[in-house]
Order: sequence, then C-alpha cells, then structure tokens
Amino acid sequence: MLVRIGALSEMTGVSVDVLRSWERRYGLLSPERTAGGFRLYAEADVARVTAMRAFLAAGVAASEAARQVLAGAVPAAAGAETALTDVRNELHTALRRFDETAIESAIDRVLAGFGLDTAIRELFLPALRELGDDWAADTVSVAQEHFAVTVLRGRLLALARGWDAGLGPRAVLACPPGEFHDVSLILFGLTVRRRGWRITFLGANTPMEDVFATEERIAARLTVLFASNWDGHRALVPVLAANAARAIALGGATAGPIAEAAGCRWLWGDPVAAAEEVTREIASAADSPSMTGDGAKRQTVRTTDGKRSAGLR
Repeated sequence: MLVRIGALSEMTGVSVDVLRSWERRYGLLSPERTAGGFRLYAEADVARVTAMRAFLAAGVAASEAARQVLAGAVPAAAGAETALTDVRNELHTALRRFDETAIESAIDRVLAGFGLDTAIRELFLPALRELGDDWAADTVSVAQEHFAVTVLRGRLLALARGWDAGLGPRAVLACPPGEFHDVSLILFGLTVRRRGWRITFLGANTPMEDVFATEERIAARLTVLFASNWDGHRALVPVLAANAARAIALGGATAGPIAEAAGCRWLWGDPVAAAEEVTREIASAADSPSMTGDGAKRQTVRTTDGKRSAGLR
C-alpha cells in the first residue's frame, strides 16, 4: 500500500501540516518518490504516525515521542486521548518562552490530539486571551507576545494553504486600516473553510476601498472585518453605513456599537459558532426558491436591527 499525504492524513487523523512537520523535523516518515517527484507513504508510515499520536496522548514531548517511535518503542497507552488540561498548560508555557521548538511542539500536540474546532475553541483562543492578559498585567513583554503570536500565526497560515479552492461561497476577510492583529481572523477563516467556504484573505491594515473592490470582483457572499478594539475605528461608521447594501459583518468583542450604528452584523464570541451560523444561513437561503442572486446574499449575511449573532472576537 502506497498513498499520498492527504490519504495518510485521513487514515491517521493527523493534519497534513503536522505530518509534514514531523517528517521535516524528526524524520518520522520515510516516503518513496514517484518519477514525477510525488511522495508516497507506506504502511510503516501509518504505524509510526499512529504510535506518535499515542505517545503524545500519554504526555510525551514531541521530540522524545519521535525518538521512541523511530527506536521501535511501543506506547503503553495506545489510543488514549490527550488530556485537554495538559496540552493547554504546555501551550501556555511554550508561548511565554523564546523557544520556537517548544511552541512548535505544543502546537503539534494540539493538532494531533484534537479536531480543529476543539483546538480553536479550547486551546488557541484561550491561549491568546491569556497571553494578552499577561501582557496587560506586565508579566509578559511585547517581545514575548510578538514572538509567540508570529510562530502561531505561521502555523495557522500553513493550515490555510489552498483555502481558496473549491466551489463553495466566498468570504473576504480583512482588518480595517490601522489594525494589525489578524490571528483571530485567520482562526475564523479556518473554521468557515472546514464548512465549505472559499477564503480570500486580505489580512491586516487593509484600505476599505480595496476591501469593497475585492468583494465586488470575486462576488463574495460575506465580508468580515476584524479589529481587536473597534473604539479606534469609529470614523469608519459613515463608510460602513454608506455601504449598508453590502454583505458586511464585524468581528471583535468591541464591535457591537459600531455594527449597530453602521447597520452591519456583529459576529461576537466564538469563531466556530459564527462559522456554523453563517453556513447554516447560506444553506437555508439556497433551499429557498424565492431567494437567489444578490437578494440571497443580503438575506444570509446581514442583520438590519443591529442585533448581534454568535461569532468572532
């Protein structure tokens, strides 16, 4: 049996990103190469990945787990699930050290032990909030916070490779001018991508005219603007209100007043809940014979009374 990495991922429950990381950093996998240069993985690779997961679930650090797997050791607790609190503590500690290897190892355990929705809800978002709280309390420096977020952001964008492919509805994701924190926006993008959306990610500090031009060019069903603190973006209210016919939603814990004033939707709270809600609404609109084209777009992504909906912070 020889399979491509996507099939190996499906067979083992480990993301392609993590498999590539284990192959690159630990030499865990030994693929054969076709004449065209494609990697093919054998049953021995499946066994090593399965054993690696079991060692990680038992609390063994990634580097030591890989060493034991390559040495032929058999995990004592094969099939055991990683304890959420243990992984959370490891990630919390790693994000406060100037140690990229430790952060990468902690992320490996998260992605190998949990589905992406759980990882986002229970691990990545709490870790980012705690890191921000520690920075506000002056127990973590700006340098520590920037280092940790940069490493995590890189891994999340690796998971996002190819998120523009497919046939699903398109979403434009951007931060307004002057906003440089886009990790929560990436997390939201990953959750909606898992539900079939195609993502056009513009990222931090994007001019509003470029956001609107992109939405029109790609016929997006949803445009999400995220800011960590919307109080500094009140000047955008007239711009957003003037474009009230567009499919715009605002993400961030402080977006409520701006969204209400501008007639936009507020995605508050949890990215996974937001992804589920907007996807469900798209599906409902598609099932309605009276809702097609631009009418469907407005129906599925906007509220006109300023009410909030579960979503993104």
